[in-house]
Amino acid sequence: MILVGRENELGTLKGLFGSFSGGSVVVISGGIATGKTALLRAAGEWAAESGGLTLGAVASRSERDLPLGVLEQLVRSPGLPRESAERAMRWLDADALNAGPGAPVAGEGGEAVVQVPTRVLRGMLGILRDLLEDRPVVLIVDDAHHADVPSLQCLLYLVRRLRGARLHVIFGECSHANGSSALMRSEFLREPLFRRIRLEPLSRAALAEMAAAHLDDRPPHDLVTELYEASAGYPMLAQAFLDDHRDGSFRWSGATGGEAFGRAVLDFLYRHESPVVELARAIAVLNKPVSPLLLAGVLDIGVDACRQVVHLLTTAKVLVDGRFRHEAFRAAVLEGTPAGTRRAAHARIADLLHNEGFPAVEVAAHIVAAGRLEAPWVVPILQEAAEHALAGDDVTTCVHYLRAAHQVCDERQRAVVVSMLVDAEWRLDPAAVLRRLHEFCAVGDADPEGADPEGPDHFIPAGYLLWHGRVREALAILDLLASGHGVAAECEKASTADLDGPGLWGAYLYPALFKRPRPVTFRRHGPMPVLVNPELQGADVIAAELVHGKQATVLAAAEGLLQRSRLSERMLAPLTAALAAYTYNDRLAEAAGWCDVLLAEAAVRRSPTWHALFAAERAMIHVRQGELQAAEEQAKAALSLISPPSWGVVVGLPLAAAVLALTGRGDLDEAAAYLDVPVPEAMFQTRMGLHYLCARGRYHLSTNHPHAALSDFLACGRLMGDWGIDLPVVEAWRSGAVEAYLQLGDLPEAKALGDEQLALIDPQHLRTRGMALRAHAATRDLAARIAVLEEAVGLLQQCGDKLELAYALADLGRTCLLLGEAKRARKHARKALALARQCGAKALDQGGGFDAGPAGPEGAAAHADTAPGLSDAERRVAALAAAGHTNREISEKLFVTISTVEQHLTRIYRKLNVTRFDLQDALQDNGAELTDPDWLRILEKCS
Repeated sequence: MILVGRENELGTLKGLFGSFSGGSVVVISGGIATGKTALLRAAGEWAAESGGLTLGAVASRSERDLPLGVLEQLVRSPGLPRESAERAMRWLDADALNAGPGAPVAGEGGEAVVQVPTRVLRGMLGILRDLLEDRPVVLIVDDAHHADVPSLQCLLYLVRRLRGARLHVIFGECSHANGSSALMRSEFLREPLFRRIRLEPLSRAALAEMAAAHLDDRPPHDLVTELYEASAGYPMLAQAFLDDHRDGSFRWSGATGGEAFGRAVLDFLYRHESPVVELARAIAVLNKPVSPLLLAGVLDIGVDACRQVVHLLTTAKVLVDGRFRHEAFRAAVLEGTPAGTRRAAHARIADLLHNEGFPAVEVAAHIVAAGRLEAPWVVPILQEAAEHALAGDDVTTCVHYLRAAHQVCDERQRAVVVSMLVDAEWRLDPAAVLRRLHEFCAVGDADPEGADPEGPDHFIPAGYLLWHGRVREALAILDLLASGHGVAAECEKASTADLDGPGLWGAYLYPALFKRPRPVTFRRHGPMPVLVNPELQGADVIAAELVHGKQATVLAAAEGLLQRSRLSERMLAPLTAALAAYTYNDRLAEAAGWCDVLLAEAAVRRSPTWHALFAAERAMIHVRQGELQAAEEQAKAALSLISPPSWGVVVGLPLAAAVLALTGRGDLDEAAAYLDVPVPEAMFQTRMGLHYLCARGRYHLSTNHPHAALSDFLACGRLMGDWGIDLPVVEAWRSGAVEAYLQLGDLPEAKALGDEQLALIDPQHLRTRGMALRAHAATRDLAARIAVLEEAVGLLQQCGDKLELAYALADLGRTCLLLGEAKRARKHARKALALARQCGAKALDQGGGFDAGPAGPEGAAAHADTAPGLSDAERRVAALAAAGHTNREISEKLFVTISTVEQHLTRIYRKLNVTRFDLQDALQDNGAELTDPDWLRILEKCS
């Protein structure tokens, strides 16, 4: 260790030794690890280099009772001439202390003190006189507070007999040593030659000097600050800090030190007398200031002794206001404490804190750390602390407390503990419910005599079972509660709080099973209704009217519920349904605003489940607003927050949003990957299943699989019809089916569905009506199509869905082109492409690709005139291919994927019975002016 910051002290010693004209007795005192040893070593080396004879010894606690142990070390020093050493050892043989005439006498403290025989003292004096004739002698005893009494007697004898000689005796002593130490009792302190040099911890400037010497560079200011805060100026700790810093494998974090620092902290503490180490461990485990009385109780020592140790560590700057001065110090102490010792300390602390009436949150942390603590008060304390943690949205801590309670609770407590635990685990991972399903079943069948009348909440899992598609079990639990039999009959408080949460989830998720949701109040023991949760007012209205077209009623209820409600387990279903009320009424701006509020609250409150759910809702709203990139990001975020199995039947929502967004952006391979994610069969009995089916149908349309697409759209329609919610504003399956029928060439079916869809739409649902008009236009002849598309464009401009507006404008442009209105077509095409780019759509054909070709007899004649059998999309691809463009260039010009181009070309070659080389001639032979049509020039100018 480099000696820094001790220039004055070393200079004092050099001054005493310099002339060697007389002797001295010096005590270098200071706290443990203040650098006494380094100073003694430097002084001894300087004395030896200056011609003196330096003899050294280190006393130790273990040899404190070994007579003449220190003196023996001195005479065995390497610098002592062999002849002198042999003479001295003869005086210190095994019988030296027994050769004297006297028996041991009582010392000042009453303990027996062995007297060194006079002949031994005189023998050692003779040896030292002979040595002093040739040169000065320096005797150095480190850790002298542990020195044995006989050795100190002998040294004192020599000092008194050799006062004029060049004998220098230097002691290193810990200033924190017990006041009854032999050196403190000795008469050295009264010697005229006595000097004391006190060492304090190093200053900040000295630490900066040490850091510069170790790092070979000027240390940065923040490093010196951290060094000072961590080490408190103790050289040993500072050295360890710098060793860790210099080692590239460790980066000082401020909360934990490195390996060298940890070892140094433990060494620092172990050098103290008991119970310093024990108290340091207790303070590290407590991690908060407590009274000496409580601390003494933890250690089972006297209060006065505890105060003394606290004072010692505070004076040593290790403690500040009852805490370790630096977190790295505490971390090192904990790391060095055996696990069993830590657990025992936590158990003792928990018991004491409980008895002293400390808050449950403080007691619970020690209960958990104790491992398994069984006492009647443990479970109630853990429950109370868990409720407090959950109220503060510290869900992870809440789960830790409840899991600890679950390990030690009795059967009477288990129902409530399990219910609380699942509520908390649900926020982190909904799959946890399935892992504890067997416990719920046991609880549901429990004997009413053993039920806690204050805790009916163990019936809450019904809602969670619905989430996971366990409908039969959920309905059984709800029927049990509603009937008033079993445990429910014993639970006075079991009312709508237990029925409405699951009931509202059921109404929202499973329209066929919960067509008439339970009211938010019910009657018990009299005519007056009991309102359990005022926040639920309006939830029954939302559940009943969500998809039945009563827009003003349901939106008023949704707004009121969103305004007065705070996100919680019971409010999750009502709030989700309230968002759906806005979404299913084409009020997308309001839905987005409220969803953003709930999304932010869920993130702040540290619930991955809530966060994921509202991210999925937001993704679907983004889809309906035409914001594809944002929809993709939110959908992916939702699926990353909790795993697909944790989503249960609700997984259809983020998957549908992801597939729709990716399909619209042209990323069909990635969309296919999301369709490969396994989904539960029960999902197809929920609203999420409807969205999933239509998203998959859109994907099939974009990959030119109209039969598969039609199957999905019609399946969605059958479910919605069976459930009594067949409204296009919920899911416009008919628009997809119209497109599929048109791709298959079945115009009558397409026209019938388009007309039917228009008749079902409320005029207030602008987005849905605009989409329906666009689908309807694709089934009309050219003359009638313009007016329908213009109406669709007008409605879509008002609703905020830019992508559907782009699709409508593109259709309008194509129609204008076919009618010979090139200038008007160009205007609409430019707007469509600009909007598509804003939405992140890579292909105007995907997600809404109605062919703009004529639909009636007039159209059939037109098709016959140009490339018989080719669709509009195929003609555009054929024209570019004939002009010499590559498949990639065609995909970029038409904003479709390369895969779509290849599929179109395959059908073109088959229909025209040609190869790509013969395509130009084949098109000309069919009278088609497709090599440079107006529509392609418009696209190229807008690209």
